[in-house]
Amino acid sequence: MPASRSFLVLALVTLLLAVAVLETRLAVLALGLDAAVVLAAWVDYRRAAGTPLAATRRRPPLLVQGASAPIQVAITTTARRRVTLLLREGLAPALAAEPLRHRMDLAGAQPELWDYTLLPRRRGEHATAALTVRVLGPWKLAWAQRDLLPAETVRVYPQVRWDGRVGQLLALAQRQRLGQIPLRSQGAGNEPYALREYLPGDAQSKIHWKATARHGRMISREDTWERGARLVILLDCARSMASMDGTRSKLDYSLAASLALARVAAARGDRVTLLAFADRVLRSVRVRSGGRGMSMAYARLFDLEAELTEPAYDVAAEAALALESRGATVVLFASVVDLAAAELLRESLLRLGRRHRALFINLEDPELRALAEKEPEEPVQAFAQVASLEIQLANRRLAKHLRHGGIRVVTSAADRLALETLDAYLALFRAGAAGQRAARS
Repeated sequence: MPASRSFLVLALVTLLLAVAVLETRLAVLALGLDAAVVLAAWVDYRRAAGTPLAATRRRPPLLVQGASAPIQVAITTTARRRVTLLLREGLAPALAAEPLRHRMDLAGAQPELWDYTLLPRRRGEHATAALTVRVLGPWKLAWAQRDLLPAETVRVYPQVRWDGRVGQLLALAQRQRLGQIPLRSQGAGNEPYALREYLPGDAQSKIHWKATARHGRMISREDTWERGARLVILLDCARSMASMDGTRSKLDYSLAASLALARVAAARGDRVTLLAFADRVLRSVRVRSGGRGMSMAYARLFDLEAELTEPAYDVAAEAALALESRGATVVLFASVVDLAAAELLRESLLRLGRRHRALFINLEDPELRALAEKEPEEPVQAFAQVASLEIQLANRRLAKHLRHGGIRVVTSAADRLALETLDAYLALFRAGAAGQRAARS
């Protein structure tokens, strides 16, 4: 590929051809110069193509949607001259908005580094193009292009790391010390099962004064919830979950929250099953105990996508009843924007509630919320606002009917979905423990 210097020389030769109208001998000279430039560019290209180069790429072992990932590319050469390179990373649209380019000058045996940050935008398995390099020849007349690293496929997982109270709950669950959370939580249990050393932040009500006097140091009671329960997580992957809330879809938020719930439940010793459905059951994953169980769940569900179909809540309810014949906890993640589907959802949840303890997590639709809050400027916008208010009112009626039927309902925005889901789930066992204590009294 010719470089800018080749074009510059050829432009000067073209000026010589313009003068050759007056002197024919200059035309012969110009043609000779053209041939010499082309030959020199070809020789320069061959020397650039023969430049020895080696490349390595380092990336985190896990790419997570919406999480910055530092990438480092190292280039080395054994050439004795200074080498100018143009690097190009051909990334899939799900990984970056456009390909990344970088200019680099190599001098000596020390590797040159190209550091950039990748912000994956979509979950799933994505193919990336090869790392392409253009090498400038020593005369700077031509570029030689080749691939340094082959094309590969990378996986982008849903959100794994959490900050704030969600991260704290996950960390405590991993250490099986949920009862030691110093913050106020609806999920804090009251069933003592062990004594331990006092930790800063423990409430005074948790101090075991008799044990403290007996041992001569501060001793606290460690609490827990009911363990060994059965949990079925139903994840709606139908049309309503495909809409976007910022840079992520509603399914992205629901999948991340459901996996966080599965991690807490599995750490508590619960038997967890995740079931994704649309107009049919898409995937069913039984989470085994231990860290490998959750790893397998992430690997089975990381590329789950919403389908543009109507949700079959009755099929999901039938599947949940078939999975667990005895009493269990069933958590349904959905986003109700269709009034026709709301009636089917209500009947399915009430049917589940006759045998199981049901929890409905309703993810708010950001577009409906924006339409309801924005003042209309045109008649079309006024009609849209009335429709959005009607859907929100129908959601409130649905929640009221479900609560009368004994179904716990949580309506949450996307940014608080995981936290409110964990609080609601743990609160179920707190209420169960309180009922057991009342029965014993």
